[in-house]
Amino acid sequence: MDFQGIIENIKETASSIFEKARKFYEENKKLSIIILSLVALLLLCLILLIAIAGKKKEPEVIPGTVLELTDPLVVPDGPELPKDYTSSRTPKDKWTEEDAEEWFTVPSQNEIDSLSKANDKLINEITGAAP
Repeated sequence: MDFQGIIENIKETASSIFEKARKFYEENKKLSIIILSLVALLLLCLILLIAIAGKKKEPEVIPGTVLELTDPLVVPDGPELPKDYTSSRTPKDKWTEEDAEEWFTVPSQNEIDSLSKANDKLINEITGAAP
């Protein structure tokens, strides 16, 4: 690229425009002053518009709408738990005889038959008409 040539071309174009503007000013002084005044006024309005738009307006605070903390925060009481209740425990690998006597209930024959029928029904639904 020929930067020197590009710079010379820009200089010639700028001087040509400057000469045309000077010639226009000499021929039409009143019109030139009016145009320059309007351009200056437009620039001034643009600067003012940018300055006004750039300022952020603070929201108005209406008295009585701002919440103020006057008392310390109070944490509500949780639900009451029984004395023997534990929220977590370590499970044992095997029940002791005492645990088995306290918690295990031996099912009756009627309960075993009912469970067997429910399981048979579930199996029949799953297999359906399979051979």
